[in-house]
Amino acid sequence: MTKKAILIILPVFIILAGFYFLFRVKPVDVTVFRVKKGEVESTVTATTTGTVQARALSKISSQYTGRIKRILKRDGERVKKGETLLEIENNDANAQLRLAEANLRGTKTELSQLLLSRDMVVSQASSTLNQTRAKLDNAAANLDRANSLYTKGMISKQEMDSAKSTFDVAQADYESARANELQGKMKDEEIKTARARVEQMESNLQLAGVQLGRTYITAPYSGIITELFVEEGELLSIGTPVLEMADESTMEVDAVIDEVDVGKLRIGQDVKLTFDAFKEKQSLGKILEISPYITTTKEQNRTVNIKVGITTGQDGILVGMSTDVEVITGRAKDVLYLPTNAIIEKADGQFVFIAEKGVAKEKKIKTGLSNWDTSEVIEGLREGDEVITSLEIKKFTDGTKIKVADKD
Repeated sequence: MTKKAILIILPVFIILAGFYFLFRVKPVDVTVFRVKKGEVESTVTATTTGTVQARALSKISSQYTGRIKRILKRDGERVKKGETLLEIENNDANAQLRLAEANLRGTKTELSQLLLSRDMVVSQASSTLNQTRAKLDNAAANLDRANSLYTKGMISKQEMDSAKSTFDVAQADYESARANELQGKMKDEEIKTARARVEQMESNLQLAGVQLGRTYITAPYSGIITELFVEEGELLSIGTPVLEMADESTMEVDAVIDEVDVGKLRIGQDVKLTFDAFKEKQSLGKILEISPYITTTKEQNRTVNIKVGITTGQDGILVGMSTDVEVITGRAKDVLYLPTNAIIEKADGQFVFIAEKGVAKEKKIKTGLSNWDTSEVIEGLREGDEVITSLEIKKFTDGTKIKVADKD
């Protein structure tokens, strides 16, 4: 090669080399995920946030006529079953209770006195009756003997008359004793009447206690006060609504699911609930009810309503709160999985890019269960394959140069 040729070629070579170093393709920094085994869930997400409702919502009414003395619990407060919520002025009820107690004490005292009197009369009459019976038996025997002796002329008429007189006195004493015993037993009717009065007074006392109890409005179950309808000093009548309560033990979430997912729903399916107020924790629930009707929204979206019972993680949750709703429609354990955002959907299937010797290699895969975060891999990948998860993958082609910057 002549010197002239070298002088011509050299600048061209230098220019070409400069272009190469200036415009050569730089590797793209990427993040990869090593395919691994674990549990994958398929889920259906509600189209809008769900709202917490109380399955049991009831109005509590006054059972007593009177003026409100004190309100102990107000809107939004949690209460326990039996806890006093409101007190009504109860001077009349207290007075009626004290009167009923006094009347009961009086009738019980009367009954006790009657029982004591009856027992004393019957006891004394019984003793006297035994004594007079013995005297009568003795007088009758003496009279029989006197009659026999008088008939034989062995005693005088005066002696005979004396025996007869003694018998008559003994018989009179015996009849008197019998009458006293019967009189004592007749007190049983008075005692029966007194017992009936005691039972009536006990019933009156119980009723007075119920009336006094009605001046204290208590929580019929543990829950939360959703609305208070009255204020202190207000006059109540029987049946006046006082407050509304929600039973928190039966809280549920109303949610809306797109009609395309209706076929995946079943009663009893597990549901994940993430409340706006508690993003750091997740509650669980189960589908209680699936509406049999499709609803068309203003935007012409067709949806179905479901009700989800909250089973765990109820602490701090209030009626009216909003929550994200994710229904678990399937679950697979010990399967290969990868991040869902690593999958590229194409007309001819699903693809991913794997990192291999500094370049991105496109691979066709087949997935199973999936959710927003992870997807089950059925075909196309092995455990340990490094799948590219960077957002740039949609711009990649097979063979794009890469540099692994981070591994999940």
